[in-house]
Formats: sequence, structure tokens, C-alpha cells
Amino acid sequence: MKSIYLLILTSVLFCSCRSSRSMQLELNPMKTSLFYELGSKEYFGNKENDIYLEFIRYSNLDYYTTIKRKSSYAIPLFFYNLEVGKFRTKLGEHSLTQTYREFLTEALLAECNSSTRFNLIDNQKDIAPDSAYRLKVNIERNETVGMVNLKSTSIIWFDDDFLEIPGNKVGNANTNLVIHITLMHNGEKVFDKSYSLNHVEYARPKTYSDSVLSNEACLDLMAESLSTTTKIIVENISSELDLLLIPY
Repeated sequence: MKSIYLLILTSVLFCSCRSSRSMQLELNPMKTSLFYELGSKEYFGNKENDIYLEFIRYSNLDYYTTIKRKSSYAIPLFFYNLEVGKFRTKLGEHSLTQTYREFLTEALLAECNSSTRFNLIDNQKDIAPDSAYRLKVNIERNETVGMVNLKSTSIIWFDDDFLEIPGNKVGNANTNLVIHITLMHNGEKVFDKSYSLNHVEYARPKTYSDSVLSNEACLDLMAESLSTTTKIIVENISSELDLLLIPY
């Protein structure tokens, strides 16, 4: 009888669902990196125009990555336990190895100087002549969210012990990004447009053994989603500016 009581107590302990706080403490020290890979056709001709990229001042991204429990439940039985928890994660700049505005600046410079007919010059030190083309970039919306789904199944095993079977997975990541640009020349607007994209980065069908690995995978997937979304918008910006400055 004593053995039965111990098993019942163990089953209850197994079903103590993870809290948002414990998941947050695991997530806080983790870092991930954004990446940009050039994929457009490289331009090898003469470049007749220079555009000076003004300093991008604001990433419009939360500082801390946060995680909140959306739902959870547990089924504690004598011979079988099931614990499920679903968490929503929102990407913050603290989890990135560089600020997003720095990443966007580098992406614009790399893309435009590779695939366009103009030179894009970093104007952070305000070196542009008065008559130059000036590109102002404002990040109006920058939100990336992901999901962590924790699932642990435990069944009674030999010697009154439990066999635990993890089934933790990462859900899809979603980025909502809006970037507004204004091209100025001689103090007048030449081009003014907002680029908006809602992108879904699909998770791999993989199971993780614990919550730490699940958090890491979710963070990396959110970084991939933001990187991909940025790449698509940057390619559109460079392409439209290139067409705008074609000499007639």
C-alpha cells in the first residue's frame, strides 16, 4: 500500500506544468544571430549615381524576448501521466548578437552595392554633399513571434519507476515587418513608400528532449523568420531604387 501512495505522489509531481517564469529564466541568457545572404544577380557595369543612407535610429523592436504560457493541462493517472504546455515567444533585441537597425543597415549596403546601378554610401557621419541623393529609412513595425509546445509523457516502468518520453516541439515563427523609405534630392522628395510583409517561417518536424533545446530552437527560428522577411523587403527596395535612377 505504501508503494501505491508513493506512485500516486510521483504522478502528481510529474504533472507540475512549467511556468512562464521558469521558461523566461532559461531564455534570458540565450543569443541568436540574424543573417543575410546575397541572392540577386550581381551588377558589373558602371555606377553613375550615389545615394547616401542616413543613420537608421530605431529598431522598433522590444528590448527583451518574452515568453508567456498560453495554455497547459495535465492528466495524472496511476500508471500514465501526460503534461502539455504551450508558450508564445516574442523576439526582443537583447537576444540578438547585434541591433536590428545595424543589421538592416548592413543588409541595405550589401544588397544595393552588389545588385544595383548606384552606390549606396553609409552617411552616419553626415558626409553627404548638399546636392546628393539621401535615403531615409524608418522601421515602422517589427514584430516576430514563435511557439514552444512542451509535452511530456510518463508511464509506469519496472521497480515502481516511471519512464519519461519527451515530445517537445517548436511551432512556426511569424514576422510582421513594415519599413518606410524616403529618397530625397536637393531637399525634395523623389520617392516615398512603405514596404510591408507578413512572413511565416515553418518549423522543422523535430522533437526536442528538454525545454532548453526547445527555447533555443524557437529563438533561432524567429531569427530566421526576421532575416528572411528583411531580405525580401531589402531586395524590393534596392530593385525599385535601381529602376528609379535608370538614366533616360
